[in-house]
Amino acid sequence: MTMPEAWVQARRVCLRSVQRGAVNFAREKGWFAALGALCGVLVLAQLLVLLIFGMQATKTVLESRVDLRLELLEQADNQDVQVFLSTLGQQPFVSSISYITKEQAYAQMQAHDPTLIAFIEEFDLTNPFPETVAIVLRSIADYRTLSEFLAEPQWGNIVDPTFLSETTNQEAYLYELLDLTATGYTMAFVFLLITGGIILFVTVELVRSRVMQRADEILIEHLSGAFPMAILIPFAVEAMLLLLLATIGSLLMMGILFWAISNALTSISTSGALSPLIKQCMIMLRKYGLAVLLLEAAMIPLMGWLGAWLGILAKTNMRSLALHRHDV
Repeated sequence: MTMPEAWVQARRVCLRSVQRGAVNFAREKGWFAALGALCGVLVLAQLLVLLIFGMQATKTVLESRVDLRLELLEQADNQDVQVFLSTLGQQPFVSSISYITKEQAYAQMQAHDPTLIAFIEEFDLTNPFPETVAIVLRSIADYRTLSEFLAEPQWGNIVDPTFLSETTNQEAYLYELLDLTATGYTMAFVFLLITGGIILFVTVELVRSRVMQRADEILIEHLSGAFPMAILIPFAVEAMLLLLLATIGSLLMMGILFWAISNALTSISTSGALSPLIKQCMIMLRKYGLAVLLLEAAMIPLMGWLGAWLGILAKTNMRSLALHRHDV
């Protein structure tokens, strides 16, 4: 047999095996329980992927945007304050600054805590809120640079010196949050790998059960000299189709869950504390969502083929099939 003829014959065998696998899958009625189990495991995997996205978004928000409130001394000269604000705004580690007067701080607190303002007005107290500067740093690493800038002697009569110690405490707290986020990211990734192993194990066991149910058929094919691939491919096709349906089902469930979560978060205003985190999560989903879907699509034939191979060649042999045939 020439090489072209061998390739043609191998191609025919593969196509026939694929067709037989699809027919067997459509004919079998025992896949529904397995489909439900795989859907549940795949939903867990999808949730872990979203958790990884959330952890990464949290890390990005903490590292890239740091908001601070810098209190100004009451006795600070207005001209010196303007020089300070101009110099601070030109620093490369500052993303933006905004000057908040005592009246503006009073109005903001009235919107956030009207009870406190009612107490102040009831006892006719003076405005207790100091003038502040809202600072947005470009990175968490700029905390130390800001502290060094504020420690310069020319700002000693403008900035509240207690802010320097508060800055150090905030920096330490943010680094603790980053460490916690990194730990959660690692744990989510480990659990995702474990979930992948569970999916593979379920696929292997399903193929093994199908192999034992068709022991006579496989044994006859083996004794008649059938190619090993002709035996393996139908089971691989069945496993791939099952994984494909389970993946589609899990994505539909995740779509419903995502819709429900989105509706639940509509009460959060655009200026809320979670707004930057939500926006960053949406950016990451738009940026990497398609890549994740393509990766899942690529994993379907890989997991199906590997599961079929382990279920047939690594877990069974012709002797065990013959013994199973005699037991039946």
